Amino acid sequence: MDISQEAIDLIIAWEVAGGERELARSLYDRRYTHPHWPGNEASGLTIGIGYDLRHQTNNFEGDWKMRLSALPVPDAYDRLRAYLGVGGSRAAERATRDISIPWDDAMIVFRIRRLPSYIDLAKSAFPGVDTLGPHAWGALTSLVYNCGTKTKDKPLKKKAYDSIRAAIAGNRIRGVADGIREMKAFHTAATPEVARGLHRRRDAEAALVMRTWILEAGEVVKPNLSVA
Repeated sequence: MDISQEAIDLIIAWEVAGGERELARSLYDRRYTHPHWPGNEASGLTIGIGYDLRHQTNNFEGDWKMRLSALPVPDAYDRLRAYLGVGGSRAAERATRDISIPWDDAMIVFRIRRLPSYIDLAKSAFPGVDTLGPHAWGALTSLVYNCGTKTKDKPLKKKAYDSIRAAIAGNRIRGVADGIREMKAFHTAATPEVARGLHRRRDAEAALVMRTWILEAGEVVKPNLSVA
């Protein structure tokens, strides 16, 4: 992988367990084996490791058809396909409650099918990030995995992304971390509970960026061993 294992763990932790990586497997088995909706307008019905059916219309067949077709529920693939490109709802959760996706299937789709594309997407969205090391690249992969890359009609998101790009161009690790934190202004439009979680994830990503050893303005910035 071009990103660090810490970054991969961070993405899994925040997609499944509110930032607690050691709890991810148990929480997945308890809460997320069935399709679920995070409860916000931007999201659709979600399966696996943060796999949002609203935003994965082009990838769903290749990622999931074989695995869903092998489940005990014979029509799982066709039923979930009906939720591609549409917003989620509690009714959608109830209608798919009998579908259960094992952790191993969720992890295989995440690690083999989706994560590599998001690593490349982060590199494309933030040119030069691959030169800053696996922690910074991984933190921005997490950001893209969570927030996507589109900024049209989203001025606060565009401002944060532009700040990150400028920092990368100037080889300023601290600036990359600050740009990630700027995304908090964009998240204030979410409900208070959702916004709190997003703010904490941005702080975790920024902390991971700062674990990169750099020399900035003559100051050695030492790694922060915590991503909490």
